[in-house]
Amino acid sequence: MTKPAPDAPHLSPWLTGAAYYLGKYLIFPLYFGKITITGQEQIPSAGSLLVTPTHRSRWDAVLVPHSVGWLVSGRHLYFMVAAEEVRGFQGWWIRRLGGFPVQREQPGREALTQAITLLSRGDSLVMFPEGKISREGTLLPLKPGPVHLALQAVQHNPELVLHILPVYLKYSHPYQPWRTQVVIQIGAPLRVLPPMNQSLRQATLALTERLRSSLLALGEGLHHPL
Repeated sequence: MTKPAPDAPHLSPWLTGAAYYLGKYLIFPLYFGKITITGQEQIPSAGSLLVTPTHRSRWDAVLVPHSVGWLVSGRHLYFMVAAEEVRGFQGWWIRRLGGFPVQREQPGREALTQAITLLSRGDSLVMFPEGKISREGTLLPLKPGPVHLALQAVQHNPELVLHILPVYLKYSHPYQPWRTQVVIQIGAPLRVLPPMNQSLRQATLALTERLRSSLLALGEGLHHPL
C-alpha cells in the first residue's frame, strides 16, 4: 500500500469530534456572547464542498467548523494552514484536525495537488479567499486561487458535483475580547461546472466575481445588531 505524502492531512474523526463538542459546549459559551448563525439549510447535503468564508479573526478557523462542519452537516472540514503553524506538537494536532501546510506567499505544487485531491474525492475544504484578516470588516479583493482549484477539480472530473459555499462572519469587536458577539451568515451555494466556451482563466475570474457578489450581499443583508 502506498503511504501518504508526509504533508498529507491525517484527519482523526475521534479527535475532530471531540474538538467540535469541546468548542460548542465549553469554549464558545464561556468566551463569546451571543453567536447567531443563519443559512445552515443552504449547506449541500451531498457532493464536494469548498467553503469560502470572510476572514476577520483567527477565531474564524474554529467558528467556521462550528457553523458548517460535522455537528451541523456531517462533514469533516479540511483546511490549508500556513506552513509555519504546522510544526512540532501543534502541527501534529493541526493535521489530525484536518489541516495541511501551505506556503502563503508561494503555494507549492504538493499543497495545491492535495487540495484538488480532497475536492475530487468528495471532501470539504475551507479556504479564505481574501487571503488575510481584515480587521476593519470590509471585504478585501478576493484571490482567484480557491476558485481556480475548484475549476481544476471539475475539469479533471466533469461528473464531480462541487459547490462553493460563501460564509460571512461579523464580530462586534475587531479584536474579539471576552463576550464578543458573533454573526455568521451562510449563503446559497455556487455550483462549479467545467469551463465552456471560455478559458480556465476567464472562468476563474467570472466565478470569483460571483463569489465576491455573494459575500457582499451576505454582508449587506445582515440584520442582527451587534
